[in-house]
Amino acid sequence: MQEASIAIIAPLQPEDFCDLLWQGVWEATFDLAPFGVQVRNLPTERYNVTGQQEILTQLLEDQVDGIAMMPAHGEALTALIDEHEARGTPVVTFHGDAPRSRRSAFVGPDAFQAGVLAGELLVKLMGGKGRALAFPGSTEKHHLSQRERGVRAEFARHAGCSVVTRSMRDFEPAEGCPAELLEALRSADGVYVGNEDLARIAAALEQAGGRAACVGFGNTDAVQPFLARQTVSAVIDEQRYLQGYFAVQKAYEAILKRAQGETVSSIRIPSDVALAANASDSRDSLHTAFEMLLRQRTETLVTYKQRLEEANTELLNLSITDPLTGLLNRRKFEEVLVNEVARARRYGPLSLLMIDLNLFKQVNDRYGHQAGDEMLKGVAQLLKSSCRDTDACARLGGDEFAVILPHTDSAAAEVVRNRILKQASHTSVPVGGQELPMSLSIGMASLVEARDAVTLVAAADADMYRVKEATRGPLVGR
Repeated sequence: MQEASIAIIAPLQPEDFCDLLWQGVWEATFDLAPFGVQVRNLPTERYNVTGQQEILTQLLEDQVDGIAMMPAHGEALTALIDEHEARGTPVVTFHGDAPRSRRSAFVGPDAFQAGVLAGELLVKLMGGKGRALAFPGSTEKHHLSQRERGVRAEFARHAGCSVVTRSMRDFEPAEGCPAELLEALRSADGVYVGNEDLARIAAALEQAGGRAACVGFGNTDAVQPFLARQTVSAVIDEQRYLQGYFAVQKAYEAILKRAQGETVSSIRIPSDVALAANASDSRDSLHTAFEMLLRQRTETLVTYKQRLEEANTELLNLSITDPLTGLLNRRKFEEVLVNEVARARRYGPLSLLMIDLNLFKQVNDRYGHQAGDEMLKGVAQLLKSSCRDTDACARLGGDEFAVILPHTDSAAAEVVRNRILKQASHTSVPVGGQELPMSLSIGMASLVEARDAVTLVAAADADMYRVKEATRGPLVGR
């Protein structure tokens, strides 16, 4: 397992939105703790661009291994994100995104498609005709501008519908409920709210006595009473808990894959929809339309438990295996060996093979590192085919391999060693039109010759060097 430190940058407000997101972060922190992952929570005030810039600047000196952040601005943080990426620190953005930066991955819904979904719901609630007011929020925030694009794209498909964009800043005074806002809501057939102003606008809609259909984002505690009273017709919930959880997981995955020279993919979390009571009434003709709409336009929601199990399994595999050969890495080998030694003291014999690929440096020098990699993968395949499922095959680094043989005494281990050597003598690796022979030196030791895991490795290693000269031969092509 690879120990790592991850910094999480996200706002604390609005609380009814961000609390669930931070719960996901904390749950992921707990789940990744056994992997040696330390998570630093670096919260900011609501949409505090300057605060996030200061944190990212400080992290250039603190040297964390990875960063997951909910950007407060679509582009203002791009240069700092790019600088972290250039230094080898992967940055994962979630919810807000910063697509013009070189961030490693994004975690969250497709904001444009979520806007399309909101538009479809609103058009159907309006009966396919009429005028809607749109309160998209600040277009400086990438996810808000993309949501509005999605809504407008959907409205453009319906000749009988139109949408007019407004901002809460258009109405004065800032406090209370301006008369201009109440009049605008009374005359509207539909209302779209793209940001966390949904509860405020729903309250104004009730005060205005308006009958407009209303669709927005964020199924928060503040919105739920308006949903229950049918003032808000539908709310699109973007799975805030899962966004926080998978942001941390993706950051750790990016750290592991960066060390292996691989890239990490983004993860799209499907949106969910909460409908007002009238939409779930079986007597309402809209019920069937909504059901068909959601079935067609949203991704199938994979169960929460299954998603977490799959993600944890992938991270576990990344942290315990050698990326080139698929064998156990050194850290996992040492862990397994200690456990097997403890078990063998009570239940039976244990042997260990230490294996070295002869002339590996010459292969790299003469044919290149790709040829060397092919040789190493060939050794891995040979070990897998020659050993039992209960044996633990590992690559310790470079051209060094090992095989842990539970319930195997020295005589049985000698049989395994000879089987591997015989198979290697008939194995060659095609490189550049030639067949390079495989030559291995294999040392062996049993627990009766050693006190513990450390001395068992030392004994097998010493035996490997003893036989190395006898197995060494000139590098030739076949």
